Formats: sequence, C-alpha cells, structure tokens
Amino acid sequence: MSAHTLVFLFSGQGSHYRGMGQKLYENNRVFRSSIEQSEMIIQHYLNRSLIQELYGTSDPKFDDLLLTHPSIIAVEIALYEALKAMGISPDYVSGSSLGEFSAGVACGVWDLKTALEVSIEQAKAIIRNCDQGGMLAVIDQEKKLTSESYLKHDLFLAMDNFEGHFTLSGSIDGVQAFALELEALGVGYAHLSVQFPFHSPLIHRGLHDFRYYMSTVSLHPPHSGFISSIANKELDVLPWNYFEDAVSGYSDYSKTVQYLETKGNCLYVDLGPSGTSSTFVRHNLAPTSSSIAMQIMTPFKRESKQIDTLKELLGIEEVV
Repeated sequence: MSAHTLVFLFSGQGSHYRGMGQKLYENNRVFRSSIEQSEMIIQHYLNRSLIQELYGTSDPKFDDLLLTHPSIIAVEIALYEALKAMGISPDYVSGSSLGEFSAGVACGVWDLKTALEVSIEQAKAIIRNCDQGGMLAVIDQEKKLTSESYLKHDLFLAMDNFEGHFTLSGSIDGVQAFALELEALGVGYAHLSVQFPFHSPLIHRGLHDFRYYMSTVSLHPPHSGFISSIANKELDVLPWNYFEDAVSGYSDYSKTVQYLETKGNCLYVDLGPSGTSSTFVRHNLAPTSSSIAMQIMTPFKRESKQIDTLKELLGIEEVV
C-alpha cells in the first residue's frame, strides 16, 4: 500500500459543467446508484431532473444555481461512494467553498439528503436576495496589480489560490470593467461560470433567509480528518454558521495545503468535476515535497484511466 496520507478534495461553484461524471454514471454501478438517490431528492424539492440536466441535454449553458448547487454535491458524493466501494477511504477530507458541503457528507456532519436540501435552500436564499454578480480568476505572475486596482471597481478578494493566482468577486459591471483593464495590462484571467458574487460581502448580505433556515439544521461533529478551508486546520466541531461562511468568506488555499503537508507526504485526490483543487495543490507544494496531487473526473471523460492510476498508486490490484 502507498505510504502517503490519503486526502480527498472537494471543489465548489465554477468547477461544474454538463456531463460531469457521465462515463462513471454509464459504467459504474455505485456511482449511478448514488446519482439516482440524489435525483429523487432533487425531484422532490425542485420537481426537476438532475439526470436530465446533467446527461440528457446538449445545451452547454449550465448556470442555474438551483441546479448547479446540488448537482456539484451529488456528483462529488457519487464519486466518493464509488471509491469507497473499491476500498479507497481517505485519512482526511477537505472542501473548498461549496465543496465543504460534500466534505461534510464524507465526514458524517450530515447525510447526503440533508446536504442537498441545505444547498437548495442556500441557492433559493441567494437567488431571492442577492444581486447577480460574477467572479474572476486572475493570473498575475508578474505582480502587475495592487489591491487598489480592483478595489476601485468595488471588487473583493475572494480566494488566494496559489502564488500569483487569486479570485475576485463583485458586481457584473465591476467584473466586466476590471476584465477590460486586465486585458490592457496583459494579465491573464478567466470568468468563472457563476452568476453571483460568492465569497464577498455582497453574497453574505443576501443569506439572511438561509441563516434562519440553518437554525433548524443539526450538524454532527465530524469524524476525525475534517480539514477546514476556512480555519485552515482540522476541526472537531463546526459552528452553526459554518456553511454560510463556506460560500461567503475569504479563503487562503495555500494555508490549507501548508497545514495538510504537516501530516507527512500526502496523496491528494480531487473528487471535484474539473480538477481545480488538485491544480491548486500542485502549485502550493514545496519543491522538496514528495506529495502527489491528481484528479479523477475530467471534462475529457478519462475517469476510468484516472481510477486505475489511483489504484496503482495505492497498491490495489482489483476491485473488492
């Protein structure tokens, strides 16, 4: 078996796309069963089909928060269940943003049904009460920018991802204006596929209804191994407002990786749809680190090959 500490990573909004996990849905019984379970829950609360939205349409646009919020969790937990059925269980889990909801399922904070319900209620609160906005991932490796350059557009620092790479959040006008400025400066950027300004005070102010709803939800103490991307350390108890802060507060991914690296050499396995978390990890690892970061799901549908690579790394010769 691998001598590495096994860490499962879960990502959030902006990592999603139609067809995520489709090959696993078609070929893996456990993955498909978990998606079908989520389908029934989402059908009950929204009268809409997760499976149709993910795998039954060719429309590439997929930005309706009512569906994208629970669908990310559904797909990540389906992959988690599929790996668990292969005898692959993590020593630690860590989520980023909405990925905290999935990490909570993996660590027993709540079950899948509750996580999906809460994500839908959060999406409803945001849609009702928040103005639309956007997010930009900025690649400023030459350090051309200062905080004043984006603050003048009323944008907020949402996440520090790794050296020279950060995410900003704000109004539609602010995001568009700053994107033009970045083009003039020759600074790389990418619009995230979101319609709301997550990880900013703008989203926080719109979560009053969700705050009230969460007062009725019980959070169980996580099993050992819950690494918070908010606190950048392992938590034994989650505060009642944890899953509000998970999508509204600033986070520093490098500090989470630094903490995990104190656990020894790690094998980081990204269960998110796009490999975002594994990319961030790789860029945050010290040159002397022997840790490994990899993804399973990809837009190129190479999940079977990636699972075979993971089993090889773990010394697993056959599915149990």
